[in-house]
Amino acid sequence: MQRNWEQPILRSPQTRDLVTGATAEITAYAIKGAPRRSPTKDNWNQLKKNIHAYVEVDTHGWRGNVVTEDESHVRHAIRQELGWKDRKGRRHPGRRFLKAALLKARIE
Repeated sequence: MQRNWEQPILRSPQTRDLVTGATAEITAYAIKGAPRRSPTKDNWNQLKKNIHAYVEVDTHGWRGNVVTEDESHVRHAIRQELGWKDRKGRRHPGRRFLKAALLKARIE
């Protein structure tokens, strides 16, 4: 075995295909589970329209990221995930749709 033997494997096209598939799967689960404001309206700032997947290569190999709120005007996905308190002090529980997407895609 040579030192850093894993770098050619982690930078290979096959690894890119695996990372792309897994990232697309997690993105699909997150979009499907994202809460909607209204079933009849289709707004530009809905969470499902602001969840994107990025696959990039760095010095260690291919990396896939699922990004919410890429648009700077949409900043409510984390509140939907974790919950919040409104102005009257009432607690609104989180929906945990991002955590559910990761749990569905995990390999046991």
